[in-house]
Amino acid sequence: MSFKQRNILIIDDSAGIRTFLNVSLQGVGAQIYEAHTADAGLKLYSSVKPDVVILDLGLPDFDGLELLPMLRSIPLGEDKQPAIIVLTVRNDSYTRKISRERGANGYITKPFMVEELYEAIEEVLH
Repeated sequence: MSFKQRNILIIDDSAGIRTFLNVSLQGVGAQIYEAHTADAGLKLYSSVKPDVVILDLGLPDFDGLELLPMLRSIPLGEDKQPAIIVLTVRNDSYTRKISRERGANGYITKPFMVEELYEAIEEVLH
């Protein structure tokens, strides 16, 4: 498994989760960018033009469900539309449904296995 030449933006307020994702994804070749708030994530999104966004819903400045349509509304050029994978502790059907309606391509609940994340990224990239 390799994600070489792939830019992945992690938007999660937990330093531990960001570090774990960073190490795990760099280990398979991805270029990682990190944000700990929705606002920081929005700023990085336009400049990084990620292939994949890993988005926590419980952010300190506002809910990730609010961030999803904001990310989807930002044009990145060349008809590029990154995949967005929600990574959250929320494990209810309503949140899953709303996430998909607002633009999420994948949904993983915490706690999770890194293999689960790799599979979700492979799925949304192909």
